[in-house]
Amino acid sequence: MSGGDPVPVDPRMLMDASKTLTGGDLWSFLTSKEERIKRSHALFEMISTGKITVNKPRKFALSDGKAAHDLLESRKSTGKILLIP
Repeated sequence: MSGGDPVPVDPRMLMDASKTLTGGDLWSFLTSKEERIKRSHALFEMISTGKITVNKPRKFALSDGKAAHDLLESRKSTGKILLIP
């Protein structure tokens, strides 16, 4: 929803294709600054101890932007893709 409210979806179109639409947000769970700080500390602790691994970003020269876009469209990428000027 970073681009604004999405257009309405016809539930019949979803049912005809056996598709499901789900959504949610964290605002009902992260109700205070303290809770956000506590959870972010827990997250970074798991990263620093290796319980969670973060993929290194794939870097492409800006002139190779098409290759970066092709990788995104292939759905074979995970993590960040950076274009380096």
